[in-house]
Amino acid sequence: MKLISLFLSIPTNYNHNHYPNMMPLSRFKQWSIHITYLLIYCFTVTAIAQDKNTISQDSIIAFEKSLEGKPYYDVADVFYQNYRIDSKKSSIIIKYIKDHFLTVDNKEYVVDSHLIIAMWYGKIGKKDEAIELLDKGITIAKQINNTDLLYKGHLRKGVILFYAGDNIEAFDEFIKANNIAKEQNNIDRQLKAQHNITLVRIQANDNFGAIELAHKNLKIIQEKEEEKHQVLKIQIYLALCKAYINTEEYGKSKEYCNKGITLSEKLKILSLKGYFISGLGDIASSTGEFEQAYRYFDEAEAIMKELVVDRNFDIFMKLYRGKTYFFEGKYNKAVAELSKGEKMLEKYNVDFLSIEDLYYYLAKSYKELGNTELGLKYYDKTDKIDNKNDKKRLEISTNIVKKFDLPKLKEEIQGLISKAKRTKYFYYTGIGLLLFVIVGLVLFNRKQQKKNKERFSSLMNQLEEKRQKEKLQHKKEAPSLQAKTVHKTETIVEDLERKQSVKIDSKDAEILKKLIEFEQKELFLSQESTLVEVAKKIQTNTTYLSKVINTHKEKSFTAYITDLRVDYSIERLSHDRKFRSFTIGAIAQEIGFKRSESFSKAFKVKTGLYPSYFIKELEKQQLIKA
Repeated sequence: MKLISLFLSIPTNYNHNHYPNMMPLSRFKQWSIHITYLLIYCFTVTAIAQDKNTISQDSIIAFEKSLEGKPYYDVADVFYQNYRIDSKKSSIIIKYIKDHFLTVDNKEYVVDSHLIIAMWYGKIGKKDEAIELLDKGITIAKQINNTDLLYKGHLRKGVILFYAGDNIEAFDEFIKANNIAKEQNNIDRQLKAQHNITLVRIQANDNFGAIELAHKNLKIIQEKEEEKHQVLKIQIYLALCKAYINTEEYGKSKEYCNKGITLSEKLKILSLKGYFISGLGDIASSTGEFEQAYRYFDEAEAIMKELVVDRNFDIFMKLYRGKTYFFEGKYNKAVAELSKGEKMLEKYNVDFLSIEDLYYYLAKSYKELGNTELGLKYYDKTDKIDNKNDKKRLEISTNIVKKFDLPKLKEEIQGLISKAKRTKYFYYTGIGLLLFVIVGLVLFNRKQQKKNKERFSSLMNQLEEKRQKEKLQHKKEAPSLQAKTVHKTETIVEDLERKQSVKIDSKDAEILKKLIEFEQKELFLSQESTLVEVAKKIQTNTTYLSKVINTHKEKSFTAYITDLRVDYSIERLSHDRKFRSFTIGAIAQEIGFKRSESFSKAFKVKTGLYPSYFIKELEKQQLIKA
């Protein structure tokens, strides 16, 4: 289950000299819940500065009069100057635009008026009215064949839909904007549209795809080294921060958070700095540095108090803090904080793919407090949301492949063929190479399928051998559980001594025996099974425990815990049909992984298969037996 980032784009730096031939682009603003990590894990509407609503009635009248007689783009400039710093003046300008420019003969003014008013409605939470205005503006832009306004319309509509959680519809709008930018051969506009596509990838849990696209765009920006790209660069840092948190690469995530803070301070964008600091808090929480996490959260909230903040920031801060309290074992505080977040969700009817985490940690907290009824209630709620979100993410991923990845691949192939057409030889070489690649891919796919089936059969055979061996051991061992445990620990220690040809000293042997008890009680399934916590449980220090595991288990502590969890998942999935019906995210959480990607990667490394394939093959076997 992922905490997914949310971002909002806001056009800035408009100037009437740009019109009518070229409309300047929106600047994309974003926010992630898991940093979230949100993405966490969350980032929402960015760069909304301090509101100065101390304007007097006389000043209001004077301000209204100052707009009279101004050309449209001068009025638009005044709006963009005040949009982020003064909501009162902004609302006055919007009323003036509605009264004076929505029905004029100049259709460009009419379209741009629709876009500006929609932008304002998006900010104040009138999503439906904003979309209606954007649709009208897009229709008129098509009629007058103004691709600049059409690009802006689709991009802005995508942003508002994305912010509202309508990711599939938002993605379609970003694709339309990207295609227009391609037709115009406008690299800057492509960068901005593709950045929003990066954010959709993160929503779909395609974090590696998001990282690849973000780095590609960042490379282009760095090569250009133009001042106008600085805000977009910060936003790409924000996306990378979130995506790396989702893949548990905390070092890289921290690197981009710090880069973002430095650039935010340079550009004096306080709100972005606040989001990056909350991201550092989420990283600290995920790595067990709880006091540091709280300090980061406090600092981020102090910054955001000075600004006109979107309500989502408060919701996700409740999730951040609640999750951190849970990790720290402060379950009553976790329930209190998460419950506040739940009330805000219900009040504002917010629907994010990642918000399932709030209910998940509520369920876990109630379970730890012994409240089974509420624990089950929130587990059920989590499961329903998780299943619904999995379907959404699958649909988003399918759309990305069909509408973005495949067309891009097709263009690359066509480009190669076009170059090859310069000579007959290169033409046939290009075609031959393409056919060779296609045939190779087909053969590779078949070979991979065959390998997967062999790996699955081998895994099931190993599982059966292990079960038979355990049955024989149970027959031979003494009937009492204590005697069984003693016998098993002695046998394992003896086996290790034979394998290593070295006598294991009594201190190491005692640690190994306690590790066997740790394994038998399945304590490795807890997400709190860190090196520090396990060392406490078996009454030793982290250095010595790490040394014993490295020496006698021949692996690192992390690999040791990971292998235990994967082995447990293989055994349980093979016989527990209900467990197989869980989502990959739910299975991962159940066996101690914080993220589904970590579980899938670990399962793949150990078995050569993805857990989804293993489950599918188990279900096939079940059907055959039935």
